[in-house]
Amino acid sequence: MEVLARTLIIACKHINDRSNSDSDEDVALLETIASELGAASEAEKQCLIQAAKALGDEEWPGELGIL
Repeated sequence: MEVLARTLIIACKHINDRSNSDSDEDVALLETIASELGAASEAEKQCLIQAAKALGDEEWPGELGIL
């Protein structure tokens, strides 16, 4: 689970950091990811939070509505 959490965070950061990240498709994708993560179990959310901390991006969970 930890590897999947880190991979998901890296992918979201990449989408968000792209030069055209304001495109409707990118925004829609990030909103879909955030919506799905809202249904994560508490253990899954904690894993994502810990992975974000390990990657040095402690704001990520809040940005995706996990907190």
